[in-house]
Amino acid sequence: MDESILRRFTVDETQATRARRRLPRAVRAALAGAAVAGAGMFAAVGAHAGSGGAAFDTGSSGSGTGACPATELGTRTLEVGDCGEDVRTLNWILKSKRFARVALAAQFGTSTEEAVRAFERQAGLKTDGVVEPSTHAAIANSLPAQLATWYGPGLYGNKTACGEKLTREIVGVAHKTLPCGSKVVLRYRGSYLRTTVIDRGPFANGAQWDLTAAAAKKLDFGDSGVDKVRVAKLAKAKRK
Repeated sequence: MDESILRRFTVDETQATRARRRLPRAVRAALAGAAVAGAGMFAAVGAHAGSGGAAFDTGSSGSGTGACPATELGTRTLEVGDCGEDVRTLNWILKSKRFARVALAAQFGTSTEEAVRAFERQAGLKTDGVVEPSTHAAIANSLPAQLATWYGPGLYGNKTACGEKLTREIVGVAHKTLPCGSKVVLRYRGSYLRTTVIDRGPFANGAQWDLTAAAAKKLDFGDSGVDKVRVAKLAKAKRK
């Protein structure tokens, strides 16, 4: 592509992005939905196009089956219309901060944007409802750091305190007081894990969390043995 055309395209795209962010939230959400529908149409056409050209890249947004990426939170900018596993992790964290309207879903909707804005106001950041690097860093650093260990070998086949069979493959955490089934987000060295409380413990090393072997593996925590993780807790209501 001619360099002058490329520069003009880049400027136009930047101006369009800025203009979109000034639109009301409802209008942005509607435009995002239209974009997702259009992307789905092009993807369907591309699937039948054979090898005659490059595949159409639908970007990071979308709500159709297979359209939402399994992206790690913190690796891209997030805003209204985006979806993916990073958005789901974001929503779990925001929910743990008592932003009650946030749904624990993979979609970045208006309730997520409102919660992000509320967090940005509290943190003294630019209040635009967009999770840029500075906003993500503030969210990550707002999670308390707590000591964790991991367990499993020698205990496989036993029932956990929450009634599940402990296996090498089961992903979960043990906690002394959180109700069984409580949702938890753990962050370790830049990686995130969404999981649930499945057991009681730990009862050694002054640790507050005990990860199953599979959970530790997902976070690359196994070699550490004992280390601090950042935690977001979504306590499940206790049965009366």
